[in-house]
Amino acid sequence: MDNKVPVVDLGGRPLTPCSPEKAEQNLRDGLATMSEDGVLHLNYRPLAHRRIYRQVQKRDGWVCAWCGGPGSTLEHVIPICWGGQTSLDNCVIACRACNHSRNNALPSTFVRWTGFRPRHPVVRDILAHEEELLAKAQAALLTRPLSSCLSREEAQVWVAYHAPSSDWVRPDPPDEPITRLKPDMKPFGEYFVP
Repeated sequence: MDNKVPVVDLGGRPLTPCSPEKAEQNLRDGLATMSEDGVLHLNYRPLAHRRIYRQVQKRDGWVCAWCGGPGSTLEHVIPICWGGQTSLDNCVIACRACNHSRNNALPSTFVRWTGFRPRHPVVRDILAHEEELLAKAQAALLTRPLSSCLSREEAQVWVAYHAPSSDWVRPDPPDEPITRLKPDMKPFGEYFVP
């Protein structure tokens, strides 16, 4: 017996059905509502980030904005947990090593850790105006609607910021880069960055 819950996006377009457990989690997190006919209605745009990803790939090619090596992941220069949005003004292509080791650190912290000198215009602009842009991002997070969120992560941060009695605290950035490399391995950038 197929025990899946039908799911629709903000526009009423059908998405892949989910398990009852996943539906319950979305309801508990405030990311969806359930209609009387048993359809889960998401309160955010779960597939819109794909369009941004394609646009960023076209703009950046497959080059990591941090180390200059081959990249394939979508990186939020101002992290989502700090109020950063999935937009062309805040996203770049990054390699997995840079994206994962940066975690939720601010761009200036990551540059200090790595010694990278980013040349990407989006990164350079954000680095030049980091404090101002960070304040704007956090203010926008408090004023924009949930429906403007382009990913589940953004929607979860939005819900947490707007919770009436929020016991959620934004995670502190790590004190040092987080890496999945073994201690005796060289980072990707040491092999390929001139």
